Amino acid sequence: MRSEIVKKEPGYIFNNCTKYLARDNSEPRHNYFGVFDGQRRALISEAWRFPVIDAHSPASAAETDAYEYNDVTFIYVAPDDEASSVELVASCASLTQPVRLNRVGNSIYFAVTLKVHKAERHRYRFIVDGSSVLDPINPQIETLPTGDVWSRFFTWAYNEPISFERWEFTLLDRLTRHILQFNSDEAKNFQARGNNEKNVANLYRLDISVGVANYIDKLVAREERHQLGAYKTCLEMLAEVLRRRHPGQDIETLKEEEFGKLYDEMADGNLVKNIINDGWDPNRYNNPSYFLYLLRRHAWTGAFSHPKYGGNPGGMAWAYMQETYKTNDNKSVTAFDWRRAIEPPLGTSTEYKG
Repeated sequence: MRSEIVKKEPGYIFNNCTKYLARDNSEPRHNYFGVFDGQRRALISEAWRFPVIDAHSPASAAETDAYEYNDVTFIYVAPDDEASSVELVASCASLTQPVRLNRVGNSIYFAVTLKVHKAERHRYRFIVDGSSVLDPINPQIETLPTGDVWSRFFTWAYNEPISFERWEFTLLDRLTRHILQFNSDEAKNFQARGNNEKNVANLYRLDISVGVANYIDKLVAREERHQLGAYKTCLEMLAEVLRRRHPGQDIETLKEEEFGKLYDEMADGNLVKNIINDGWDPNRYNNPSYFLYLLRRHAWTGAFSHPKYGGNPGGMAWAYMQETYKTNDNKSVTAFDWRRAIEPPLGTSTEYKG
């Protein structure tokens, strides 16, 4: 279905882009680990923010399904009148009928906003004065089986792997599952009872990992893209360590104790030689303890994040806290009434829009 064009005021466009794009520096200050060598993105602060993915505000009271959509704003920067015409071809709109980007006032920005369904992934390219180009800002790209390269974006709550292969995703799920308190018997019982009655049907429910693997998969596709190489390298070596220790056994079926042992060896400088002997190559990544720290930080953040970021599906972790923690004055009243702060349909707030 062709996406609708949503009208945005110039102030909205400027508020969302000038902080990151209106800079005169010529130094590659944002070229983390050299991932943007020779690219314009190395000059742009937080290039992952583009295109701008935002909550969709209903145009009228009749638009009752507004929560199911995002507003996606595509921005092209054309300094010194280097472009007179900018159009968009996108899988969420049309690949044969370009959508025009309009110049914002008399600025250097061209922009258009489309209403796109949540939990979707799309590809797009700009047509600048008749020539098809990738988005020079957005670092996400996708190569099709034909070899064609497109820019890519995904909307909130997308639940299919983007950054990791299936085996990497499975290993990441096991690694993060045992970091969190949700692996306790109480948490397993809570989840087995159905946890949150408003759990959205189209969201992943990744068992007792509370969606953390999905959250990390999206995190390294955007905000922390510079850590994707670390994840790819370390997951490959950890898989090798586990295969050597348990030949012929599926990693997904290994006992929890094996992962606890692995954590201890990664964290303890005196024990790290054990994983080096079993396949960890310090020449490729010489600090296993830092990767464990990174993994833990992302696991805890993802478990309690807003579900739109891919973790905590249906507010599962919040619902667990709501049931677990009560006020001192009245044990029947929760101390964590999270629904009051979250937008429908998960919450009851009429002020927060997501």
